[in-house]
Amino acid sequence: MEQIRIKNAVCHIDVNYFYGQIEALYRPDIRGKAFVVGGDQESRKGIVLTKSPEAKSMKIQTGSSIKDALKIYPNLIIVPANYPLYLHISQRMREIVLQYTDAIKPFGSDEMWVQLYGDRSTVIKTVQDIRQAIWKQLCMTVSIGVSNNLPYAKIGSDLAPNNGVFELWNEEREQKVYPLPVSDLLYVGQATNDKLRRHGINTIGELVACGPERICQILKNKAGDMLWTMAAGQDKTPVAHIERVDDVKSIGNSNTMPRDLVSDDDVRAAFYMLGESVAERMRESGFEAQTLKISVRDNRLLSFERQIKLSRPTNLAAEIVPEAIELFRRHYRWHNPVRSLGVRGTDLVPQGSVCQLSLFDDEEKRNKIINLERCVDRIRNQYGQSSLQRAVLMSERLKSVNANNDKGDAQTFYVYN
Repeated sequence: MEQIRIKNAVCHIDVNYFYGQIEALYRPDIRGKAFVVGGDQESRKGIVLTKSPEAKSMKIQTGSSIKDALKIYPNLIIVPANYPLYLHISQRMREIVLQYTDAIKPFGSDEMWVQLYGDRSTVIKTVQDIRQAIWKQLCMTVSIGVSNNLPYAKIGSDLAPNNGVFELWNEEREQKVYPLPVSDLLYVGQATNDKLRRHGINTIGELVACGPERICQILKNKAGDMLWTMAAGQDKTPVAHIERVDDVKSIGNSNTMPRDLVSDDDVRAAFYMLGESVAERMRESGFEAQTLKISVRDNRLLSFERQIKLSRPTNLAAEIVPEAIELFRRHYRWHNPVRSLGVRGTDLVPQGSVCQLSLFDDEEKRNKIINLERCVDRIRNQYGQSSLQRAVLMSERLKSVNANNDKGDAQTFYVYN
């Protein structure tokens, strides 16, 4: 390994069963026991967000329903999620990493990429120092992948043992990367994996051998170029430099549509596709947005953004999407068809934060909408995103776009200031 010469490296840091580690840290009574985070212990509803090693050994799956988990092990301990605490720990972890580098690219609350500089021995020493610092200061274990690029570093962290480090350099891709299942690649979800398998592409090496044009033909979109680039170890996406770390400030989703949008009805369908994804991500992360921002780009690649302060914090698609549609109608004159749209919730606050209510709001109706959208989350998490769709998408070709990143060029952005 010492013959490998590098000037810099990308590392992917992934906290092992993040929510579960935190709960075990703050609740000594559940340490060493089979428990899951998520759902409601009294109603026995909801889904498994994460599981302890003891629960994992019983074949309890993340994303399965609490009801099914309890069938496997009736004495399973169910711990409700504490998102404000998780966000605090996430911020503390980033502050620790910032002591070693100023280049961080967060990926959700429990993962991040970082850029390190120096030869291999210097990089590995720094990685070990980061791992030990997180353990000493937070009592959290992490898995770290080290590579020349972001996708391989992510694969490396998946291959690393708990509280361990795995190196995966470009020079080793034929031996270590190409034999791996194609599903190990970043952003390859079940739908994309199924498409590739139907064409005899089962491994990363087989994907690389096909070439980017063939992958684009199979996926029927230009995302094949990006996927092939990542598989071949040629991704050059930089890790941004930042000076400080605050809480997550926005969560959004943008998409280049499979065809140009030519009417308000087209835009309405697209905003529901994107808005539901953003609302679900906010609920999953325990946020509500105080401000809504949309981005619009026409087929001449002219773009603009507009935003509006919401009357109250929300993470409901039923409230986000109508505001997005109204913003669009107010500011777009249809000089050209629309090529891409984006929706972003900003000025985030923890879910359930105190806010000023209006005498004219129907709180009973709103609570029903909250329960409805959470129910939709559970169904989709268990049976897939396409298991339950709004009628506005059923007759629209936009339904072929997966806004929840089974692939396509839809991307969910967690933005940090």
